[in-house]
Amino acid sequence: MSVIMHPRPSPIAAAMYTLRDLDVDVIVLHGPSGCCFRPARLLERDGVKVVTSALLEDDFVFGSEGKLSRVLKRVDELFKPRLIGLVGSCASMIIGEDLKKAAREAGLLDKTICCDVHSGSGDNTVGAIVVLREAMSMGLIPREEFERQKRMLEMATQLEQARGTARGEYIDTCVGDSPKEVARAILGVLASGGKVACVLNAKKETAFLYADVTLAICEASRRLGGKVQVLANLDPSVGLPRVRLYSRQILGSFSDAGVAVDAITGGIDEYPASGEKAKQIILNSPPDLAVISGIPHAVAVERAVRTVAVSVGSRAVSNLKSLGYDYVVGERDAHQVSLGRNKQIRRSLLGQAIREGIRA
Repeated sequence: MSVIMHPRPSPIAAAMYTLRDLDVDVIVLHGPSGCCFRPARLLERDGVKVVTSALLEDDFVFGSEGKLSRVLKRVDELFKPRLIGLVGSCASMIIGEDLKKAAREAGLLDKTICCDVHSGSGDNTVGAIVVLREAMSMGLIPREEFERQKRMLEMATQLEQARGTARGEYIDTCVGDSPKEVARAILGVLASGGKVACVLNAKKETAFLYADVTLAICEASRRLGGKVQVLANLDPSVGLPRVRLYSRQILGSFSDAGVAVDAITGGIDEYPASGEKAKQIILNSPPDLAVISGIPHAVAVERAVRTVAVSVGSRAVSNLKSLGYDYVVGERDAHQVSLGRNKQIRRSLLGQAIREGIRA
């Protein structure tokens, strides 16, 4: 039996991001201080306090529910949180810590979302589902919303296994194509009067980076001609309040820039399903070039039309190349660029290259 040997996203990190989406004030990670260090630091940029119970070797041997209870009480004293997210770790789960017992002893169970998850739980989506199920049981989200998100997360898992970086035993890394080279290809289609389908199929806050590709292509079309068809998974009526706000903000920025969206394909937490809808729209009226940003492998049109895929991560770039996308641009870390309290569309590498190409 083969295993996936390259690094994969962690269920712990997925749980933490989902707790952020539920607007918790503090996330307590019951584990060593270095556990999930990078996601923790990034989430703090979004205004979420992240602390750990700082487990040490003695805690692994003798247990640490009492220590966790004390940490929770101190968190409540320091930050006066309305809602706390409590996440397990590999260490705490192996030694059998009871997160709810610790929260109960701290007198904070009624406002603590307890998430028994660790990095060996399976796919990263498992972490998100655990959080959402607990939120539903606490009455924080309705069952209908839980079922919708669970369905999307299961679809995302299937997508990764079929067409993403979970489909191979080992996927190597790849830098991707030069943004300047890809920009020339896009500008060439527009200058010749061709049609470019610009597909935004992004995941949550990363849309603030990938939306810039749409803005740049529409700007180029106004200067050079051609036709741009804009498809975007920005349904402002879908998802948790924070996620809906992201859609409204980006749609507002599009409107301010004079960009009309031809079709809303779904919400920005629905990229597996919205990718399928975008695919059908493209196949019904094939463009001269399809530029797909965010989660391109969810829009399986690479064998039907000429394509540009825009994503993040050298392994994702390598995977997209092997799937057959004509051009693949590796963007900067979308989470790192997009996180922050002041959400706005951020300049992308490809968008910058397109704008430079217009001026050349």
